[in-house]
Amino acid sequence: MIVKYRQENGLSVLLEPIESVVSVSVGLWIRKGSRNERENQYGYAHFVEHMLFKGTEKYSARELARKVDRVGGQHNAATNREYTCYYINVVSDHLELALEILSDMYYNSLFEQGEIEKERNVVVEEIRMYEDTPDEFIHDYFMEKMMEGHPLSHSILGTVDGILSTDREKLITFYDEQYVNENAILVIAGDLNSDHTKDLISKYFDRNRGKGIVQGKTVSDIPANIPVEHIDRDLEQVHFCMGLPGLRRADEDRWPMYMLNTILGGSMSSRLFQNIREKEGISYSIYSFHSSYMDCGIFGIYCATLPEKYSYTLELIMKECRSMLKDSITREEFEDTKTYLKGNLALSLENNEVRMSQLARNEMTFGRNFTFEEIVSTIDSVTMDQYVSVCERILNGREFSLISLGKLKKKERATPDLRI
Repeated sequence: MIVKYRQENGLSVLLEPIESVVSVSVGLWIRKGSRNERENQYGYAHFVEHMLFKGTEKYSARELARKVDRVGGQHNAATNREYTCYYINVVSDHLELALEILSDMYYNSLFEQGEIEKERNVVVEEIRMYEDTPDEFIHDYFMEKMMEGHPLSHSILGTVDGILSTDREKLITFYDEQYVNENAILVIAGDLNSDHTKDLISKYFDRNRGKGIVQGKTVSDIPANIPVEHIDRDLEQVHFCMGLPGLRRADEDRWPMYMLNTILGGSMSSRLFQNIREKEGISYSIYSFHSSYMDCGIFGIYCATLPEKYSYTLELIMKECRSMLKDSITREEFEDTKTYLKGNLALSLENNEVRMSQLARNEMTFGRNFTFEEIVSTIDSVTMDQYVSVCERILNGREFSLISLGKLKKKERATPDLRI
């Protein structure tokens, strides 16, 4: 049973005791990410995430890492466009250690000037690493172009110039604005006793945090632009992303949308994988994806292929998309996809960290958790008519945006009709 409560200091807590495991996953989630940055703060959410590992009043950066390593734990963090998460996975005997470290990072990080200088260089190198990785870079640039004018559009990492211009005062200002208890959720899943865990949380997370909340801009939809752009770069392959407006995270059609994504390009048996990689042999990496946010979403397709196969690959992708809309799918595909989604979910929930993350994301989006049985029932209840309706909603009358990266000769740049 999920235990959910809110402390007097505003911190939300979710606990899920899980039998037959020996570990716990402890996550501190901040309901703020890169979309909450003002224009002169791009990259700050991610930079702050780095700084929380760089030393506290009690522990140096090395000591923080060593205390988790010496008990065989895992300690990491992630910055998203809409949230930031810090987590520690340990054998349950060391739950108190995990809570002590996360609370110390949250309340007592020093942001020492010397550490900022060093970490600034690390973040810049991270940006350059992504720019040197075509399949990472193309996704970021695709998002920037698809969402131009929207607070979700800019890179989570920021820019080299922006990061080089940061200073301690600017970072702490952002930290104090966003890292307040009302924005925080502490989530623990695994081998735990709820009453004992509550006592530990009260011991380590009993303080207020931050000076104020700055709300990010909320936009109801993505901009109505359809960018088509090629970036010339000396690469062996052409990497490209195609995209359409998708669904927001809490949309009632999200499960039929997941089915559409799975059938088109979300699995090894999907149409894109089978017809373009397996049958034609013209791409190693091809898949579809659906990125959903609080107010909008993007449905996209990524592929990498040789320059001389670029136009042909686009034609095949468009053919599959039109077929999804015009010819629909077979009853066997429909039922197999439901089974795939249920099986995939069941396997993922055997991992404490996944369960901890799902609890947090459901709380941030819906204000409640969904049991495995509830989700299975929801998947089983999706009808073919609902699936067809979502295909119409996503695909019918739409035109793909297209961002490509690589080396294309003039004769290879022919772009087929991207209208569905």
